[in-house]
Amino acid sequence: MFLFKVIIRPFLFIISILPLKTLRTFGKILGEILFFFPNRHKNITLVNLRLAFPELSNNEILSLCKKSLVETSTTLLESGYVWIKLPGNCLPKSIQVEGFDSVLDSIKDGCGLLLFTPHQANIEILINFLGQSLDCSVPYSKIKNSYLDEFVKKARAKMGVNMVEVNISGVKKLLNNLNRGEAVAIASDQVPELSGGEISKFFGRECLSMSLVWKLHNKTKARVHSMVCIRGPKGNDFKLIFSPQLEMPHTIKEGVDTMNKELEKCIMLAPEQYAWEYKKYRKAANEDHYK
Repeated sequence: MFLFKVIIRPFLFIISILPLKTLRTFGKILGEILFFFPNRHKNITLVNLRLAFPELSNNEILSLCKKSLVETSTTLLESGYVWIKLPGNCLPKSIQVEGFDSVLDSIKDGCGLLLFTPHQANIEILINFLGQSLDCSVPYSKIKNSYLDEFVKKARAKMGVNMVEVNISGVKKLLNNLNRGEAVAIASDQVPELSGGEISKFFGRECLSMSLVWKLHNKTKARVHSMVCIRGPKGNDFKLIFSPQLEMPHTIKEGVDTMNKELEKCIMLAPEQYAWEYKKYRKAANEDHYK
């Protein structure tokens, strides 16, 4: 409680009043500091980049790592904007949307709508947009700090989305929502528990991948689209890109493979903006890549 009230909440309110271009500048400084000094985020990012892009030279990997840490730092500093300033307000014209008409066509079918995304740029921008555009539920895992968890849940409720905890009861709620013709949005690149995953290749390397998207589709026949947020070059602009409807295969393995291939397409639109600092490959094999 002390940490949240004295440090976290004041920090969020301070950065919420700063222009996005200023936050981008601070993000560049913080990212370069992270790149210069040894730290966990840098180490994991380098491991993931070397696994995902073995064809790149060491200098290219280092350059991509530095850009990634800058983007991650920028996303952190945008927290006040996406959780305090943006919720409940009209989206600015600097946020452009592409391909959403195909999503609207899918939801008209009344079969439910499944949207999935990688952790690219700032997914809270996507959640703000979806909350204003659709009756949408978002599965989530609790934040360890209970006060910050409650703060984020209130912010997302103000965005207009329904937060559903990831457990058996939560999955039932998602199924019911889809059967009512509503939308469910999932950040599907997270590493699941063994019971909720399938081994599939991600950038040519096997990893345990989330199977929830395929399972929800298989039970409801909901329409499926990918989506991604890309931060623009101006520092205060974003583009939200929605794919045409995706055909999901009949088997879980093929379904997860299809999802991962689509995630790769999204990520390659701006690979430096993907959150490479997670241990994506930690449950794939006996070898520990992150020693």
